[in-house]
Amino acid sequence: MKKHTFFLLSLLMTGLLFVACSMNQFDDLTFTDGNYPYGNNAIPADAPITTIQALKTEKYPQLFQSSSLYNYQYTTVEEDLYISGRIVSNDESGNVYKTIAIADETGAVVIGVNATGLYSFLPMGQKVIVSLKGLDFGAYSNMPEVGKAFMSDKYGLQLGRISQKDFEQHVRLIGKPEPTAIVPEEMTEAKLKNLKATDYPRYVVFKDVIFADAGRQYAPVDNTTEDRYVNVGSQKIDCRMSSYSNFALDTIPRGKVSVTGLLTLYGSTKQLLVRVREDVK
Repeated sequence: MKKHTFFLLSLLMTGLLFVACSMNQFDDLTFTDGNYPYGNNAIPADAPITTIQALKTEKYPQLFQSSSLYNYQYTTVEEDLYISGRIVSNDESGNVYKTIAIADETGAVVIGVNATGLYSFLPMGQKVIVSLKGLDFGAYSNMPEVGKAFMSDKYGLQLGRISQKDFEQHVRLIGKPEPTAIVPEEMTEAKLKNLKATDYPRYVVFKDVIFADAGRQYAPVDNTTEDRYVNVGSQKIDCRMSSYSNFALDTIPRGKVSVTGLLTLYGSTKQLLVRVREDVK
């Protein structure tokens, strides 16, 4: 019996050692050789990069010149065009739905992806390269976004989300995620007043603000989303809170707080997408 038990323990230890070695080898391959299990490793790591702000204001400025309150103009990218940046918004808590955002030193852009659990592969601070050829780029109710067109009964053809399979062919991960490499911009009333459509989205923090709905829960259980807003001087910022988030039933803190998130635009309404509960503190 003792010999049998010892033999089983030996097999177990050998198996654990093999798994540990395999995991280490996988980690080495993932981050050293670029053989990521997610995305398209064939996208050149040294691809010529167009800055995100240049994408909006130099490559396709005509898409954002509409005077319409709800601009849905877009175009299909037909050239080899690459953007690169770090993940500054994902769907980790469920409050952000089927979108991510990446930012470089010039600005940020939303990417709509028809999938959930994106944060598992695209954590905060992960650097990526996105090949835009074959994707659609333009305005989703005035805000710059990358996606794929679909037919809307109300607005006709407009930007929608990229399928999960298609998106994986258009993105390459670079290096390990570096959450400390992304720092939210402190947003003030003066800055808010000067923002143009092409300046959205932005990874920001509002400091020393008070929720108008302090003391209530973040989102009602009988609604999909509800606006909880803060005032930044004379500017009202809607904070979109989803009942599907894992902090929906938590209580909004009273008093002055700092709120971090992705500042977006819908028509003329400024909206803040809080990623996780810890973004309010």
